Amino acid sequence: MKALVYHGPGQRSWDSVDDPSIIDPTDAIVRIDTSTICGTDLHILKGDLPETTPGRILGHEAVGTVQEVGASVTTVAPGDRVLLSCVSSCGRCRYCKEGRYGQCLGGGGWIFGYLINGLQAEYARVPFADNSVYKVPEQLSDEQVLFLADILPTSYEVGVLNGAISPGETVAIVGAGPIGLAAMLTAQLYTPGRIIAIDLADSRLDSARRFGAD
Repeated sequence: MKALVYHGPGQRSWDSVDDPSIIDPTDAIVRIDTSTICGTDLHILKGDLPETTPGRILGHEAVGTVQEVGASVTTVAPGDRVLLSCVSSCGRCRYCKEGRYGQCLGGGGWIFGYLINGLQAEYARVPFADNSVYKVPEQLSDEQVLFLADILPTSYEVGVLNGAISPGETVAIVGAGPIGLAAMLTAQLYTPGRIIAIDLADSRLDSARRFGAD
């Protein structure tokens, strides 16, 4: 298959690599139908994350179709369209039971494209499939759900929830890129009085107005 492979700081290429296979009974093999890039991928390419070693397939955001499942997988089956979360969950450790999957102690957390091969490829091995992929409703397109893999949850959890937005408050969002725009969308769930978008690019400010900024 083809995949985007990291070869060290500043080096990456679209390579032919071996297809993934089932290693653990909790695994699934997913054909990647739609993927995207994250700022974290750029940090890896700059060499900021030395845990990512040359030869690693990049990427941690995708929608795909299940091709094969391990013997322990019960929630998805071949043919299912699924959203692949950027964070994997073993489902058994203390943090997973508390819903803090990013702190998983059982081998999960953020691992795609970082500690294991990622999702900017034709196929991917997905560990802990029962807890880490989500069926996509038939009426929704890949593009409609792709941002739920990482971008929208990041803006909602790190920005909106941690910001403790209350009804009637004024919210200032610095940076109207994808994360900022998603924060504008999800901030509206808490009915702020005003949303102020701050950016240097007129095109991004125009998008911010369409996404609900005052």
